Amino acid sequence: MVDTKLKGYFYLGITILIFSTLEVVSSSLKGLIHPTQLIFIRFLIGGLALLPWVIVKKEKISIKDWMFFAGLGILNTVISMGSLQLAISMGKASTAAILISSNPIFVVMFSYLLLKEKITKNSIICMILGIIGITLIIYKGGSGGDTAMSLFLGIVASLTFGLYSVLGKMKADNISSITMISLSAIIGAICTIPLLLYMDLPVLYFPKQGFFRIMYLGLILSGFAYITFIEALKILSASKGSMVFFLKPAVATVLAVIFLGEKISAKTILGMAFVAAGILINFYKKPSADASKS
Repeated sequence: MVDTKLKGYFYLGITILIFSTLEVVSSSLKGLIHPTQLIFIRFLIGGLALLPWVIVKKEKISIKDWMFFAGLGILNTVISMGSLQLAISMGKASTAAILISSNPIFVVMFSYLLLKEKITKNSIICMILGIIGITLIIYKGGSGGDTAMSLFLGIVASLTFGLYSVLGKMKADNISSITMISLSAIIGAICTIPLLLYMDLPVLYFPKQGFFRIMYLGLILSGFAYITFIEALKILSASKGSMVFFLKPAVATVLAVIFLGEKISAKTILGMAFVAAGILINFYKKPSADASKS
């Protein structure tokens, strides 16, 4: 049991490390490709890259499964990631990042409603400390910048990703994560085409200058990392696993220091301390009476 949980934590560690590179890599692509085009191409690449394994597995996929994959793809690729990109373009990127990193709040809510997971005192403390921590890490202050629509879209992105996480865990017990991620990503990418056409953007646009960075976002972030995330949730509870998302801004900040030469302020370090404390409290488990006696 302990080894299985360690495996789940290992998967979560890989997931957060890769997810935390999104801002660093995406920021280097500004001016090269439109955010909506990037969402389309990276999820299409990630889904198609996993498709050979789906074909080899030869899993039985019912009409209900296809409908579920379509809903999952639209929920994550079109609604969640689309809302996040719009929130960033209409308001402050830092505020949007805070909102999407707060998705564990919605995971706890949906886990309680759909998975019947208990809301523990440690989870509540972790959420409070996590929100304080990521706010200190990301929020830069300044006057204005946010609009009512950007805040609304940021909340929509966070809520829908939380629902995606819980639904993914529910389905992962019946079908492999590779099949689920591959097919939902491909369908989700296809469903962004009408949006691209409406915005009068080229559908198949792939700038040569950002080739390797886009391939990384597609193969590693939108493919491999999503698999490790669902595999982790299969082992751990959805609410507990999602709490590690509070680490994302902290890890992203460290990566920005290493690769972009950014500086870490005292406020950021304090925020990291809040996040770390919340994560430790959430994963802390009191020893049982029998264990204490032994």
